[in-house]
Amino acid sequence: MSEDTSEAETWLSRLSAEEWLAAAAGELERARKALAYKQQRAGLTQARRAAGMAWNAVLLGVADATERARYGRSYMDHLRVLKDEPFASAAVREAAEQLVTAPLEPGLVQLGAGDTRLARAAEVVVTEALRRVRGPLSS
Repeated sequence: MSEDTSEAETWLSRLSAEEWLAAAAGELERARKALAYKQQRAGLTQARRAAGMAWNAVLLGVADATERARYGRSYMDHLRVLKDEPFASAAVREAAEQLVTAPLEPGLVQLGAGDTRLARAAEVVVTEALRRVRGPLSS
């Protein structure tokens, strides 16, 4: 198990918290665009990645290796834990749940602009990660 933990730690620390947050912001923007253009599969994947990358920034600040390992390595692992995390806000748990359970293919063909709610769900997780990493924003 120590070998797995060491590999995960090396992978997680390949970027700084700020770099993970910047990568998450880029993924979130791509998710918004893809979903607006009705590209459900790409948009959902990017929304999930955005939330997971942002959570990597949070995990870098967690001192306990066992606690970090509990969140797994993949962005989907992170979201599966977050959706049931008692220490997360209801909004974060709900956003994670939406991202985990959303279908890769839309059920119906939409008229008009694409549905960007999944990008907004990812944004909830990214915003929480920013708050945890950077602290509350001053007015």
